[in-house]
This record gives sequence, structure tokens and C-alpha cells, in this order.
Amino acid sequence: MTGAFVCFSAPSQGLISWQVSELARLCSLFGGKSTFVNVNKDRTAATADTLSMLATGTQPNDICLLLVKGSDAELMCLVLAEYVSKHWHLYSTSAFTAAANNPLDPPSRFADSNLSVEGLHTQATQCESLFREIVERVADTDAAMQAYAAFMAREAHSSTYLGDQVALPHIIDSSVPHPAIIVTRCHPAMTWLNQESVSLCIAIAIPSDIERPILRAISRLSRRLSSSAFRRWLLHCDDLATQLAILEAVLDQA
Repeated sequence: MTGAFVCFSAPSQGLISWQVSELARLCSLFGGKSTFVNVNKDRTAATADTLSMLATGTQPNDICLLLVKGSDAELMCLVLAEYVSKHWHLYSTSAFTAAANNPLDPPSRFADSNLSVEGLHTQATQCESLFREIVERVADTDAAMQAYAAFMAREAHSSTYLGDQVALPHIIDSSVPHPAIIVTRCHPAMTWLNQESVSLCIAIAIPSDIERPILRAISRLSRRLSSSAFRRWLLHCDDLATQLAILEAVLDQA
């Protein structure tokens, strides 16, 4: 389900027609197919279609993706990434190391510092072991068992597997001092408690006295994750930093 991709943020003037036209011309040189995605606006267009791309209403600093498929996807992705790096803010790409070509630090996408969004690199092969690692990030030591029990109880009530190899375990519990989202890429894929295969786990832990703005942001993210298309975008970009940027862009929407 993974593939070639380019992740970037739109420049201060948004998308300019001649730059988009040149991007479309580059796409025409290859047999592969590229899809433009504006994550913030939840809009897509064929990268080869200039008018459709401009019609997405892309604004400055919107997080955007080019999802590339086809027999020559890697070469096509390399050419598109080179072009993006010259005209826009390249965040990451499967074609090469973005930092070496664009040393600027990307801005933090989510403005509320009370909600932490972080990645977790795990060696866990079982769901229970992963929950224990997540609990270490979201709960104090003396409350770790309570938080672990809350995750397991939620899973026993009904599976948090969403589909497309994505799981969304979540708890609202007094054992959690601060709201947190922990994102874990599972390689190889992990067998979830309902026996489905999971490649991406997005765990949400919320304290009992959650603030309304954070609750709205998390609700917005949950709604987007209910979309199979959105889940497939996340899995296509097999890079934790890019996945975090996509999730933070959704959280930061007005």
C-alpha cells in the first residue's frame, strides 16, 4: 500500500499557475500517475490537470502531497521532488532525503502546545506490548497500569481497528495527565486483537478534564480517519515524519 510521494507546504503566494503548468508538463513525460492532495482542504486533483489543481483553493502553508504510482513511479517522483524543492517548501519525499536539499525546519503544524503529537519507534510484535510502550509516553509511572487497563478495556468493548491496516486505540481516563497522540508505524505489520493486520497505529490518550478546543481538534482528526481515502494517503507515505505532518495539518484546521 506504500508508494512514491512528495510532501510539501504551499508557498506564501499559494500555487502559481505557471508553476502548476510546469508540474503538469513534467507529469506528461512519464507513464505513471500522480495525484495532488491538499491535506488541509481535503481536496484532490490529477497533477497533470492544471485547472483542477488551481481549483483546490490551496492557501499558503497548506500541507500538500503528490502521490505517485505506476511502473516508473520512482523516477517520476524524483523529477517532481526536484521541481518542488526549487519552487516550494519540500518537507519530505521517498525520492531522496529532503533535509539535504532543503535545510529549512518545517513549521510546527499544530498550534496548541497542550496536545503533544509524537512518533513511536517500536520493536513490539503484539498489540499488548505496543500498548505498554504507549502508556509509558502518556501516563505517569504510578498510573501506568490504570492507563494500560483502560486501553485493553476499550479494545474489549469493540475493536478500534478502522480498516486499511490502520488502528485508532483511544482512551479518556484520569490516569492521563495531558492529552497526547502517539503514532506508530508497525513494520512488519502487527496482528491486532481482532486478528486484522495493522501497519499504522494512531493512539489517542485524553485526560478526563479535556479542554474543548483540543476535544474539537481530536474529533476533527477522528472524522478524517474514518475516511478510507485519508487512511490510504497516510499509508502511501511510508515515512513517520510525513505522517505526523499530515495528522498535525488536520488538527490545526480552523
